Amino acid sequence: MPTFGAQGDTRFPRVSAHVIGRPRLNAVLDAGAPLTLLRGAAGSGKTTALVGWAFTCSARVVWLTVTPALATSPALASALLRVLRGTDTDTGAGSTDPATGDGWPAVGHYLCDHEEPVVIVLDDAAALDRDAVFDLCRTVAVPSHVRLIVATNRPSPFDSDGVGLVIDTALISPEDLAFDTDEIRRALDVDEDTAVAVRAATEGFAAVVRAVALRGRAPDGTTIVEVATAAVDDYLRSRMEEGRFGAGVLEGLIRISITDTVDLPLAQALSSDPDIGTALDEAEAFGFGRWSTDSGRRTFTIAAPARTLLRHDLLRRFPAEIRVLRRLAIEGALRRGAPFEGLRLAMEEDDLHLAAHVIMSGWSHLLDHDGRRVVALLGDLPLARLKQEPLVAMLLGICLNANRLRRVRGLQLLRMAISAANARRNTLSPTERLFIWTAESAALRVIGMPDRAGQVAARALALFTETPESQWEQYAMEMPLLCTHLGISLYYGGRREQAVRLFDEAAALAASQGSGKAFHAVSLLGGIHALNGDLPEARHYVEIIRDGSWDPAQLDGYRGTFYRVAEAMLAVEDGDLAAAKHHARAFLPHRATSEHWTTMATVEAWIALHEGDAAGGLERLESFARLRGREAGSPPARQALSRPRILLHLALGDIRAARGIKQRDAGADRFGTLLERARVALIDGRAPEAARLLSHTRLEPTTSRERAEAAAVQSAALHRVSPAAAQAVTEALNAQLADRGLRTPLALLSAEDFAAVRADLAPIGGAPLPDRSALPSFAARPRLSSREQVVLHALTTGAPLPEIAAELQVSPNTLKTQLRSIYRKLDAANRTEALEQAARHGLLRG
Repeated sequence: MPTFGAQGDTRFPRVSAHVIGRPRLNAVLDAGAPLTLLRGAAGSGKTTALVGWAFTCSARVVWLTVTPALATSPALASALLRVLRGTDTDTGAGSTDPATGDGWPAVGHYLCDHEEPVVIVLDDAAALDRDAVFDLCRTVAVPSHVRLIVATNRPSPFDSDGVGLVIDTALISPEDLAFDTDEIRRALDVDEDTAVAVRAATEGFAAVVRAVALRGRAPDGTTIVEVATAAVDDYLRSRMEEGRFGAGVLEGLIRISITDTVDLPLAQALSSDPDIGTALDEAEAFGFGRWSTDSGRRTFTIAAPARTLLRHDLLRRFPAEIRVLRRLAIEGALRRGAPFEGLRLAMEEDDLHLAAHVIMSGWSHLLDHDGRRVVALLGDLPLARLKQEPLVAMLLGICLNANRLRRVRGLQLLRMAISAANARRNTLSPTERLFIWTAESAALRVIGMPDRAGQVAARALALFTETPESQWEQYAMEMPLLCTHLGISLYYGGRREQAVRLFDEAAALAASQGSGKAFHAVSLLGGIHALNGDLPEARHYVEIIRDGSWDPAQLDGYRGTFYRVAEAMLAVEDGDLAAAKHHARAFLPHRATSEHWTTMATVEAWIALHEGDAAGGLERLESFARLRGREAGSPPARQALSRPRILLHLALGDIRAARGIKQRDAGADRFGTLLERARVALIDGRAPEAARLLSHTRLEPTTSRERAEAAAVQSAALHRVSPAAAQAVTEALNAQLADRGLRTPLALLSAEDFAAVRADLAPIGGAPLPDRSALPSFAARPRLSSREQVVLHALTTGAPLPEIAAELQVSPNTLKTQLRSIYRKLDAANRTEALEQAARHGLLRG
């Protein structure tokens, strides 16, 4: 094995002659950061690695092992100055040099005056106080030819954020110090598979790997992995003795080993020791685990070998306490937002009912972050067991559904859970049924069945409303996201007012908890209000998001989709199309996967329409539809995209295509469809019909945008018939535009109608008006009477004129008179030319 000896150089600590070379660490240490920090427990190989590297380093290496006497800033400066000068004269901690002045200025002068590259190595430096650390870093940061390498076995002032502001820092973590598989293979001269097994048994801990290497070949009948396991056991037990843990403290550590990770409150609860934190600090120094900070929460993770040893003692000494300890550990895991750890502990106890409780407590986290681990943990459970707890089956089914190879089993589990929840006689609590129905509605929504999803969501909402809060209070943290997903199902299921109310409730629930789970609901509220034309409300919710400290990944992820919708729609209304396109670009990573794809496509088409790029917008919309494959051909998708398609075709002057889409895809018995019929009738020159359609209907606008657009079309239609009659409608239109902050409804009129209505609105004042129409002028389009349109349509059959006359119940002479009028208006010489011109002007009804 690769070795080197350090005994021959008194500058460095003495290390074993059987040291394993670490080229990987040498490369990191050679990288040249002004400060390199090595963090690892005693025995993790810090000192050995540094000594090995020092012999290969071309720069001058100055080594100082920190003792408690050197913990203060003056003492450290004095000791470092003596080492730099190479003198053994010790004038006392904190002494000064008369020639160069006080401590740190003297160190600084020395380093600046000597231009040779210097690396200062401080070993066991965790004992240094804050002033010593910052004075040292400030001094070393000045000369560019000086580097500092620090080794610590526990958290210290070197880990504080402020150090990074003083000096650029690189970290060699405990994971970096651990031997990797290749290093173990070379050190023990074993094959790859054996190296992997040894790595798992030892976690690559340097002292243990070295112990295995020193033991040589495994005795007959014993594997190298068993040797490694025994070495781990010996090492940890020797560390326990060396650590001088009291009997009570050791018992506390044994009880804590019921779980992998603890925060301080859980450690205190498991050990019944309010001072257990001090013991964990010492345990970290001896390699039993380590502290880390994530999202502001400090936790201690027990090293796997140590946990194995401690768990063995737990099973032997305290078997009667294990059930209670596990319950404490589960609640602690849930409290700190680690539900998978709670689920693993529940399954360790083989308690599916307890697992269901954990699932309801951490539903969203398990689905968002732990899907693969859930499958690994629960995937082998037999169906007979899963039938006992449908909620466990539902979670596993959803996670399996993300894996194409296991989707069939996932669907089987989903059906089983849904059937149990819908059964008249079942043992499920209302809260469990609520979770299952929410998941069912989301699944139906995602597979393109929004109507059924809305029905299931409505049933779940009724259950949620009638269930006393006391029954779901312990799962209150999950309720905002459950309500949000029910709201999405209601929204796409056509129950939009219910959806908005539920989003409001979800946001209020999250706010009352002080959690960040309000983001999704607030995002949806902003986007829906913007789409509906309620711009004051949309701006309100957008400002909440702009002013919040949200994770940037949320803004551009699935949950931020409707926030981007709101921003883009508001930007279009403000005339800032560049900003609108910027926000729409956030859709790009999600075009192939998001369930909100029809909303994304609608917004992109809306921007193109108002930018004057109808042709490009239509091509991109159809490309988007092709990307989504079969689901783009479903009736809900075709209906959702009918409006942007109609408007884009109208902007291109293709009335026939717009009319065909309206007849084929637009939903019947909807005010939105009626509005597009009136818009086409107005463009066709049938202003009285357009006015009649909008004024004589039992249907009502469902959004402020529909109401304003209908008023704009009606104002234009009445203006053509009688400008005086249009005055009242125009004033109402102005009030609506001003109240809702809208501009675009006016831009959806043909160029000539836009000019006429805008001229009427301008003197009234109020809302800012757009400068141009999104639709072209249709003034040059031939105007055929209703009878002439009937005759033109009959020509498309290809029948002889006598047959057409008989079909229309007119004489051949009357038909010829009507044809001459049609030919004149279309500037056509014959039947063929007439049909060509009619098609070009969009006069042929699809």
